[in-house]
Amino acid sequence: MDKILCVMLTLFIMSINVYAQKRTSGLLERGQIEEKYKWDTKDIYLTEQDYHNDFDWIENKLTGYAKYRGKLGNSAKSLSECLNFDEQIMLKLGYLRLYAKLHRDVDMASEKYQSMWSEYAILETKVNVVRSFIRPEIIFIPEESIQNFIDQMPELDDYTHFFRILARKKNHTLSREKEEILANVTKIVENPYGVFGNLVYAELPFPIIKNDKGDDVQLNRSISWRARSSQDRNYRKRGYRDYYSSLANYKGTLTKNLSGLLEGKLFLADMRNYKNTLEASLDRHDIPVAVYHNLINAVRSELQPMHRWMKMKKQLLNVDTLHIYDTRVSIFSEIQNEYSWEEGRDLTLKSLESLGQDYIGLIRDAYDNRWIDAFPNPGKETGAYSSGPAGPHPYVKMNWGSTLFDFYTLVHELGHYVHAEKTMRSQPFVYQNYPSFISEVASTTAENVSQFYLIRNSDSNEEKLYHIEKYLDNIVLYMFNSAMMAEFELKMYQRVENGLTISPDPMSKLYVELLSDYYGPDVTVNETDGYGWLEWPHYYLD
Repeated sequence: MDKILCVMLTLFIMSINVYAQKRTSGLLERGQIEEKYKWDTKDIYLTEQDYHNDFDWIENKLTGYAKYRGKLGNSAKSLSECLNFDEQIMLKLGYLRLYAKLHRDVDMASEKYQSMWSEYAILETKVNVVRSFIRPEIIFIPEESIQNFIDQMPELDDYTHFFRILARKKNHTLSREKEEILANVTKIVENPYGVFGNLVYAELPFPIIKNDKGDDVQLNRSISWRARSSQDRNYRKRGYRDYYSSLANYKGTLTKNLSGLLEGKLFLADMRNYKNTLEASLDRHDIPVAVYHNLINAVRSELQPMHRWMKMKKQLLNVDTLHIYDTRVSIFSEIQNEYSWEEGRDLTLKSLESLGQDYIGLIRDAYDNRWIDAFPNPGKETGAYSSGPAGPHPYVKMNWGSTLFDFYTLVHELGHYVHAEKTMRSQPFVYQNYPSFISEVASTTAENVSQFYLIRNSDSNEEKLYHIEKYLDNIVLYMFNSAMMAEFELKMYQRVENGLTISPDPMSKLYVELLSDYYGPDVTVNETDGYGWLEWPHYYLD
């Protein structure tokens, strides 16, 4: 009996050691997370074979585009059939992309899913090349002919706005042959985004650090941002500086990678006869260049409230030196809001009730049907997103960490999710790819509604002030910090447009200067802060 107990005890200790090894990073392995907290991709494809069947279907259908090439202006029938055929291809391509992306993003180190994503990307390029004749041909159909086609075939009426958008791009559209070349080039230009993701989310060696509870945690972007809200200043400093120092070790690689994107975007803008890359980027969605400049100028001219807020933070935190990593910590140290996933779900539903039962019903669907991936795991892409209008419905990726910051991130992404879901239900397919310029309105609206709910329903004056403070912190993040990033991005592109290269040290110096300008004299900005620009995936999305 003693031997049996001894063996059982030994096995138990071994299992604890194995579990401890898996938990060294502070994260559960993917397989240890309960299924109810992981997204269910069976709505997209029941099996992986179904994915491959659609993949093969698209490849076999690509020759069908040749039937319409050079003939779109001949008749309403040719134009309508081609647009319908194209929608079928693009609809299935959206399913493929969503399936490959969701699997890759929860296991960035997986060769299988990296390979699946790469194969999808190759197929996407093939599709874009063979369909690249459609827009140029439509653009050069006379306006009166387009109207006649719509009169002849009412099903073309849904495309009226689409035709108007294309007509406006006539001066920036090339011949069919050149458009085919640009379709190939565009995919190459966008490759740096994938390289950034692989490096930062899967391969770059971030250290294991002690959190504010004394536990070992694997540092990543999500952990770094959570650390900045911790009352433990040493943990804030570790989570911030160790993260940026790790990025700085690869600053040459990251800069060279981003430089390739900037130069590629400049090439595309030049080829399409745009004055600069900013005009090329905003013209996709008919946004005047002045909007971008006015945003930066308006925020720049009203930095005083931001500077006063930073001065108040410094005084109320009672610190001699206020660092960037101190700017998101609460001055109400006695209030510690932490939420389990279930508590976060319930609070989300309650705080957004004022937006109506239809809105809440859509969010319940996402929870009940496992369209949300809740927790971080080793190899999972950090941060959060809503997948947008593709596939059967949107999915939401989270890296839940129980803080108020995580709650607002969840609300933000659910705002995107509802917007995408309602778009898919109400808009023709041709209009479902809306710009982020619009989609961010939906997400920040959801956050504002939730924040006002928490402010109104606080149990004490201290808690009310705490939530007001968090609202101000979000204004810092979404208004002032975003305008600063927009200015930095503009200056990067202008540098490339002037024939100069971007290199790590000058860019980091510029970032330090902008941080100093925007955050004001009461925030001490140092060299480590200058590496902050290396972490933002947004710079890969122009």
